[in-house]
Amino acid sequence: MNPTAGKVEEVISGSYDGFDQAFKAVQKLGSSSASDREQLGNYVDAHAESPSADQALKLAMGALVLGRFEQAVGILRNAPEGQDKRWMLGLAFKGQRDWERALADFDRALTRGFDAVRVLAETAETQRLAGDLAAAKDALKKLQKARADTPEYFYQSAAIAEAEGDIDRAFELLEQAVEKGPDYVPAIFRLAYLEDLKGNEDNAIELYTQAIQHEPAHVNALINLSVIYEDREQFDRSLALLKRVLEVYPNHPRARLFAKDVRSSMTMFYDEEFEKRKDKFQQVLDMPISDFELSVRSRNCLKKMGIRTLGDLTRITESELLSYKNFGETSLNEIKAILASKGLRLGQALEDQASRRAAAVLPGALAEDEEERQPTADQALLSKSIDDLNLSVRSRKCLQKLSVETVGDLMDYTEPQLMAVKNFGMISLKEVKEKLSELGLELRKSEG
Repeated sequence: MNPTAGKVEEVISGSYDGFDQAFKAVQKLGSSSASDREQLGNYVDAHAESPSADQALKLAMGALVLGRFEQAVGILRNAPEGQDKRWMLGLAFKGQRDWERALADFDRALTRGFDAVRVLAETAETQRLAGDLAAAKDALKKLQKARADTPEYFYQSAAIAEAEGDIDRAFELLEQAVEKGPDYVPAIFRLAYLEDLKGNEDNAIELYTQAIQHEPAHVNALINLSVIYEDREQFDRSLALLKRVLEVYPNHPRARLFAKDVRSSMTMFYDEEFEKRKDKFQQVLDMPISDFELSVRSRNCLKKMGIRTLGDLTRITESELLSYKNFGETSLNEIKAILASKGLRLGQALEDQASRRAAAVLPGALAEDEEERQPTADQALLSKSIDDLNLSVRSRKCLQKLSVETVGDLMDYTEPQLMAVKNFGMISLKEVKEKLSELGLELRKSEG
């Protein structure tokens, strides 16, 4: 007999001290390894059609652990009536997003004597997920009346506060939830997630680490913690966390993509000469105007216009300079001579940006007739804030390093340029491209 199959038989046929102990045993089996999950699934399939009354609850537990909610409902038809059956039916219908039937069975479980705190907490969460915050608050009041000192109460209160946009209040409530239940993983993870979003990485690391110490390890906590470690260039630790996910869920899409990103970061080629040239060019752009000999008139005009560096001059045109009061041809020639000595010219940055943006707005082959070109994005769309794209934390951090603030800024980059940014991997690139595609836009095409 396959040793794993024997383990499944042992768990399903074992005797336990109550419902919770049995559920934890099945849950542990279904989250220990990919082979254990496979054998559990095979066992459930082999006995799902006509299980005995004793087997039905444990088989349904297995189906729930595997995320097979419809199968769990079918198996539970053969389970003896009672609070445990109704509780599990509530979970199964909730998994199917059948909120009405889930709420009905949670109510029946409560009537038959299932733990009130857990039922009311699930009821509040189900109502919130269904979009009925008023009903969720009503369930929360019942939970408060039953037992207000539980982590479940504070966690569900925090979830409602967050749904209403009161993040500060959600933080306070989650901190109380963790204080009340140091082992209550849902609250630990959510607090870690909010700390992560705020950029408090040290706090997030501590909380994510706390969350993954419990069995079964929280999958999203493992993944989010791995992202932070990758950002800190602790690639071995990042990859080890992702491997823990893939050992149980070998086809987990996010874990697989993130693992690929981490491996790419570990072997990423660093072109030192290119970085030196780029830094040198930036140093030239950052040179202050005061370092050069200019007439008093030219100096005063530039000062009033807010032009401080050579880079500022590359972002303004001749016509704009000449339109300024007291700025004439003599001053213009002075400026052009200074820029030419450094290999620069007026409006250079604007020209480069315009050509890149045109390539992004008009992808593909050039139109034969210039007059037939029709831009596919107006200025309002290009000026749209990058924050409006709702990108992931990793993608936002990488784009911040590039000083990308608008959609137009983002479209100035090619795929290879974005991929060259540390920690910007395939999953971030895919996300950015999908967000732009939703707006009918795309990244600048790389030249080749």
